[in-house]
Amino acid sequence: PTGFESFISRVLLLERLREVNALLGFTRIESTSDGGGQRTRRAPIGRTSPTWVPATQVHGEGIFVEFSEKALVDWENVPAALSQEAELRRGHRGWRARRGLDPNSDFPGIRFALLHTIAHLLIRELALDCGYNAASIRERVYADTSDGKSQAGILIYTAAADSDGTLGGLVDLGKPANLGRLLRQALDRSRVCASDPLCAEHNPRTDSSLHAASCHACSFVSETSCECGNRYLDRALVVPTLQVTGAAFFTGT
Repeated sequence: PTGFESFISRVLLLERLREVNALLGFTRIESTSDGGGQRTRRAPIGRTSPTWVPATQVHGEGIFVEFSEKALVDWENVPAALSQEAELRRGHRGWRARRGLDPNSDFPGIRFALLHTIAHLLIRELALDCGYNAASIRERVYADTSDGKSQAGILIYTAAADSDGTLGGLVDLGKPANLGRLLRQALDRSRVCASDPLCAEHNPRTDSSLHAASCHACSFVSETSCECGNRYLDRALVVPTLQVTGAAFFTGT
């Protein structure tokens, strides 16, 4: 998109996307994605090891946005971004310590928090333009840097068993002119939240939470859309906020 060449390396439009979900077992109270880790016990779906498991397959469409690795590495070394990462890490440690979990494990990193927040802002903006119900738009964040091959992308897609998966509006909005406009609108809306200054001043360290400048008014999405339960979000990593001005990834846009 014009104006984002230094931040985004490529955009892929997925006109046909297939999502397969397999049922491997059940958990109670806490799911494995809630941070329970090895402590969460999963009950098997049968008394013996099954030779097959039930699964569902649905089709839809999506937009994959890959961000510039150089821009991300440069941003990750900005002092204000490092400070925000430290605050999120303290909140992560406190949240896990209160639940009897290892406080030093499973922190996804500042890159994940940035890409996750961008995905939420885009989902909210796309829902206003593409005709999809916001609850039917989902995300997948690719931010793993542990294997030596750094990932830096987000997939925003819709896959539903009914007609919501085949409307065609999502791919059209991923074209350069449309995506650039939506990105600017999303960034402009996120600079000031309706709950500011409370939202902008939220510190994950003080209440051991897993998000900073983020709330239902600006960047939270429905449970069906977010794979992380609206955790690890911070508007200050994306754009300057009332509280933090130097940690934003998008500068000069």
